[in-house]
This record gives sequence, structure tokens and C-alpha cells, in this order.
Amino acid sequence: MKTKISTIRRWLACMLCAVMVTVSLSGCENMGKIGNIVSGVTAAGEFPVEINGVTISAKPTKAIVLSPGLADVILALGCETQLLAGSEGCTQDSLRDLQKISGEDAQAVIGLAPDLVISDSFDEGMTSALSDAGITMLAVSPATDREDFERLYSQVSAAFSGGGAGYDAGIVRAQEIFTVLDDINRIVPKETVTTACYLYDLDGTAVTGDMFASTLMSCAGVTNAFSSDKGGTYQFQSLRISNPNVIFCVPGLKEQMKANADFSKLRAVKENKVFELDPSLMEWQGRTVIDAAYEISASAFPELLEEKSSTVSLPGEESSSSSELSSEEESDTTSYTKLSEGDSNDEVYKLQERLEELGYLDTEYDGHFGEYTTGCVKEFQKANGLEETGIADAETQRALFSKKAKAKGNASSSSNASSSSETSASSEGPETP
Repeated sequence: MKTKISTIRRWLACMLCAVMVTVSLSGCENMGKIGNIVSGVTAAGEFPVEINGVTISAKPTKAIVLSPGLADVILALGCETQLLAGSEGCTQDSLRDLQKISGEDAQAVIGLAPDLVISDSFDEGMTSALSDAGITMLAVSPATDREDFERLYSQVSAAFSGGGAGYDAGIVRAQEIFTVLDDINRIVPKETVTTACYLYDLDGTAVTGDMFASTLMSCAGVTNAFSSDKGGTYQFQSLRISNPNVIFCVPGLKEQMKANADFSKLRAVKENKVFELDPSLMEWQGRTVIDAAYEISASAFPELLEEKSSTVSLPGEESSSSSELSSEEESDTTSYTKLSEGDSNDEVYKLQERLEELGYLDTEYDGHFGEYTTGCVKEFQKANGLEETGIADAETQRALFSKKAKAKGNASSSSNASSSSETSASSEGPETP
């Protein structure tokens, strides 16, 4: 799933920047990646802070998250370094090294002596056990719509970064995410209404209008067939009447639909417009919502890919119009900003992404230029005949984003680098779309 999403992001980003010539540069960059929202919340808020009737006396440094959805929000806010452990469902790549515990094992939680336990809800047994142990618990419910999304982010941010500035930083982060979602919505076809739904099973469980995933579907350009329903349940009669253009579902459900006498008659099933999406894309509310929007848009509107293919090469492919770049295209006149250790911004994220493509960076990155990134830059500079300063000056970046950039372990040629990332350098590099 991660590879597929990455591919979709790349070609959709290329297409967006190619066809939306009237959109501002910032909008195009937002669509290229979520780099503008990857840096951590740096606001220093105030403690103690009260959230949902719970007082958090000091900044948590040993927090436990028992909800994968909230873990995703914590990652989007850049507060994951304050986590001590997470529930087994917290499977995000960035949390792969985080200690995992059962979200139902109160004694395991107590044994870690956390200074905060956060979840979307606590059952009676967990509440009683943690209360008796004197552990601070905070329940933060998932967002249900755009406005509530800001509430979610402000509460989680305040819990980890304090009230005041921390609370405000959460709202800003939520707005940044929706800026990207709005950019996606701008380019999807609007000539006709495209109805869709997300099914969890064939027994009446689906995304309904009171769930955030319904808002997400709207951002991706489709109308939820169950937008008037509530509680995550639907009647097959409603599905039959709406007869959606596209159906999204959990993995494994597509074949069940084809084999079902009733579901096989639906338009989306007959036209092979059923797409399986991991439920985490519909449920997690951190940066995953952007991945989900890309996935939904790309599946519902394949014409976006067709439009793009006529103007911009797909990742790893050359443009059909020419196999060689003209001398004008080869001339890089981009004005690069010098990047060095301590910087945190979109350009650092792009730098790290390119270093990863070329094999120099092999760990998670978040737009912060640290000691590890410095070492990667030095390694690239050495392989490409540049002075080994560890500083990404204009000369280094120009070489890095060039199709002739030499990949790690390939000092004699750049063929591997070119085949894997030429398109990324043109569509996601710092060049003006």
C-alpha cells in the first residue's frame, strides 16, 4: 500500500503542477508532498493545562498512546519523541521502533509508569485501574468534520506542547493539512457528480455522513452515497438506489461483492470500479488523510493520469515527446537557498527525499537538517566530486537534483539515479512548476 500511495502522489503531483498553471506556487508545492506539514510543533505552551476536564501538570515526556488514529495525529504534530509506548495497532513506519503494548492490558501500562496515557476512549476497567495507580488519562475523540478537525489537533497539541501557543499551533497544523486537501479538491473533475462509498463489509457497515472519512471523500472529489446516514451503518436498499459510480472497501471485500447476487448487480462492480483501501486510510487522522485523498482521487478519476501522461513523464519514464532534454531544459537556473545543520523547512524535506532516492539516506526524515543528514550530504558530495562540507549549497543542490546525480555505490554513472528519480527531481524538486 505504501508503495502504491507513493507512486500516486508522484504522478498526481506532476499532473497538478503541469495543468494548474493558474494556481500559486505554494499550492503546487502543497500538492507535491506534505513537506509543509512535516516539521514538528515548536511552540512552547503553558503548563498546567486542562483538556476535557483533565489537568496535565507538566509537559509529558513518557506518554503512552493507545489509539492508532491519535498516534497519527501525534506524528503530524511532531510530538512522537515524547512517546514512551503505543498500542499494537500503532503500525506507522515512524513508530516501528516504539515499544508496543496491548491497549487492553492495564497492568502493562501501569508497569511503564507513564506521565500521560492518551486514547480516544477508555473502558471502565482501564479507567479504574489507571486511576487507582494515579496515572493521568486523557480521552480525545476523533474528528467528525473539518471544524472538528481543528478541535482534535488543538487538544492533542495542547496536551503535548501546553496551552496557549501549543493549542494555537495545533490549529495551524490542522489548517495546513486542509490546505493540501483543498488543493486536491480544486483539480478533480466537477462536471458531473461522482458518487462513492466505503464499505467495511457486506452486512451494513460503511462510512456514513457523521464520520470524518465522509469529509475526506468530499475533499477527494467524490460524494458519499451514505452522507445522510449516521452511526456507520447502511441499508442495502440505499446502496442499490444510489448505485455509486465507485466503491471503496476493505481488502478482500471486492471478490465477495463479485460473488454476491445482489452486490454484483451494482454499477461499480459491473464496471470494475471497486478499489480496496486499507481501513487505516479512512480512520487515521494525521498526515494519512492526505495519502487517503490522493488514493481516492486517483482511483475515482483515472483521467487525471491520462491528462498527466500527455504532459509530464510518469515516475521512472521518459517523456513521450522526447528521450533527450533540450539544452534549455538541462540548464538549471533555480535559485537554491543554502541548507545546513539546524535548518527545518520544506526545502530540507525535498533534499532528504532526493538523498533517499539516490540511496544516501536510509532512515525516516521529517524536514529537519540534523547530524545524520549532514553525513549523507557529505557522502553525496564525495561521490559526485564536490567539496565535502556537509552543507547543501547551491552547487550541491544543483548536482543533487540533476539527472546526472550519482547514486550511492554508483560513482561511475548515474543511470540508476536517473531511472528512479528523474521525474521526482523535476516534479518534486525546488524548481518552479
